Amino acid sequence: MTLDSSNEVVAILYDIENAPFEMLNYTLGKARRYQPCRTIVVSDWEARPEQKRWEKLMRRPGFTFRQISRTYHGKNSLDSAIYDSAKLLYDEGVRRFFIITTDSDFVRIAEYLNSDTPSYIIGVGTKQASETLRNAYDEFMVYPPEEKEKKPARKPKAVKDEAKQEKKTTKAAKETTATKTAKTVKETKAAKTAKMEKAVKTAKNAKAAKSEDNAALSEGNLTVKLPRTLRETLQERQAAEGVSIDELVTYLLMRGMARWVED
Repeated sequence: MTLDSSNEVVAILYDIENAPFEMLNYTLGKARRYQPCRTIVVSDWEARPEQKRWEKLMRRPGFTFRQISRTYHGKNSLDSAIYDSAKLLYDEGVRRFFIITTDSDFVRIAEYLNSDTPSYIIGVGTKQASETLRNAYDEFMVYPPEEKEKKPARKPKAVKDEAKQEKKTTKAAKETTATKTAKTVKETKAAKTAKMEKAVKTAKNAKAAKSEDNAALSEGNLTVKLPRTLRETLQERQAAEGVSIDELVTYLLMRGMARWVED
């Protein structure tokens, strides 16, 4: 069984007490790759009323957010409430789940979701998650994502045959002045030719790139290289606004064009 793109429902069970907002936002981004589908996010939102970002988050198109009520108070009250919600979703026919937590108590939820008809479950948690919890899922994503180790740079090869190197040096020293002059003239001519060819190629590439940019822009696509500082500013604003980078850039361009027309 694989989690492919379809119109089926994807449910996200969010342990708000043991996972930060950024982990939920990360999971929502991962859930989008299975669109189109209806995504239901379940948690006790009222437990964190001080989070102003919840209201903005809940206005996102394509996602449904459900508030769950705890039947009792205590350390595991949220676990039980999410467990009850998982059972309801399972009974409604949902078979695709993201579970955001590092709490091993959620293993029993995964076991229930596979009790009759198997579900496809993706876990999202920190690297401290136990093997028992990881093995309860079909997939497990570590947050924050771990960077891949960089391969060490290759060391330059040592000269294996010093005698051969000395022979080359001796041969180069025996070249006559006339030969060196002829070689220099030839290299200069070749360099000029290469420079002219490069200039012609650059002009052709620029013309082709301009045509491609015009075609891409007419189709609604635009590729722009941004300075690192500007890119970081856009990423910070994207995180603060809680929108996609396409939505943010479109909004900023529309606002700037409106001011330009007014001027």
